Amino acid sequence: MTGAYLTDSVPGTGGRLRARPEDFRVEEIPLALPGGDGEHLYLWVEKRGVSTIEALRALCRGLGAPEAEAGYAGLKDANAVTRQWFSFKSKARELPIAASRLEKAGIRVLEEARSRRRIRRGALAGNRFDILVRDVGPDAEERAREILDRLVARGLPNAFGDQRFGVHGHTARVGFAFARGDWRGVLDALLGGARFASTRNDADERLLEAARRYEAGEFRGAGELYPPSWEAERRALARLEKGASPRQAAASIPLRERFLYGGAFQACVFNSCLAGRLEARAHDHLWAGDVVFHHETGKTRRVGAPEAEARPLARFEVSPAGPLIGRKLIGARGEAGKLERSVLDSLGIGGLEILDGLERLKLHGSRRPYRVQMREVSLRPEKEGLRLGFTLPPGSYASEVLRELTKNEPPVGAVTRIGGEHRADSSATWGRK
Repeated sequence: MTGAYLTDSVPGTGGRLRARPEDFRVEEIPLALPGGDGEHLYLWVEKRGVSTIEALRALCRGLGAPEAEAGYAGLKDANAVTRQWFSFKSKARELPIAASRLEKAGIRVLEEARSRRRIRRGALAGNRFDILVRDVGPDAEERAREILDRLVARGLPNAFGDQRFGVHGHTARVGFAFARGDWRGVLDALLGGARFASTRNDADERLLEAARRYEAGEFRGAGELYPPSWEAERRALARLEKGASPRQAAASIPLRERFLYGGAFQACVFNSCLAGRLEARAHDHLWAGDVVFHHETGKTRRVGAPEAEARPLARFEVSPAGPLIGRKLIGARGEAGKLERSVLDSLGIGGLEILDGLERLKLHGSRRPYRVQMREVSLRPEKEGLRLGFTLPPGSYASEVLRELTKNEPPVGAVTRIGGEHRADSSATWGRK
């Protein structure tokens, strides 16, 4: 896939993004507020320059609460100022950790409450964004308004943003290796120097040295170079230093990270399928054999006659849906199924054993809509550039709005993040018939 912008007939605004964390603000919109009593402590947290997982672990350490029973609704950007709820199984009535210590780590607790239930992944109504694009080009406001109008009218391409694939773009390769049961491949993708192939100029020298030491078999020295929050890398290296096999070292990686790596692999496949739909100008059109996603209920079903869906499609009640591959995936047929199988072939994904590997990662397969609605869209010029505001449904990425708006990044599908020597069996059925 070469990829295509939905708005490729309109030049981008250009400009600088995320010059400061404050330029990119995200606020979670919860489904419901905590009830007021119960064994779970809820914290409304603002974090600056910190990932969701890092913040979660810092708060767990401060509370003395088990990470396995902590909760959050969704992952938020690290290079940003974000607000979201966390939950912890804790009897503490107030944080025993000093606020100044948290703030030094980029974390500020704004509100505390209690509830009877842990926060579950995906339990949010959406996210609200406030973004400053600095140093835009000439006629940027006019271009931005035309691009936004098209995205609102046809639906934002619902790609997974680059942050889903890690700073160095390697997490999908780790997930692919996990799904294949290629334990050495897991470690090489996670710890080796190949992950810096496209980002070497921007890579931290300590991480480059850690990769060199790993490849030289100096596992203790490599582990000492990783920050404490990098648990996956440190755990795997610690096991290798004690003589563990690649499989044992890979098994030491926390379940939370393994799930995320597997999800990145699924995301890469989805993005490639979406790229094919965009090239065909069909991310908002239905083909015979397509699977549709009902936006209100989240349910999916296969389409027989696309013309029968014309009205709900126009009303944005349903959209065509791409694969998050797994054993429970409803398989597409016709042209949609052909496109999905061609993507699997092009990415070098092997046969049905991949589904067994995804099951081990608790990833059973589902469908994700190829488009989503932007709401509460606003745009205003400022001295520094353009101020953009909008809300998106859960799981959608503001980076995809910015991809179309600025055109600083290549279109979805122009860069793939997984591959290998295994060829896909194009006769295989990827999910349920």
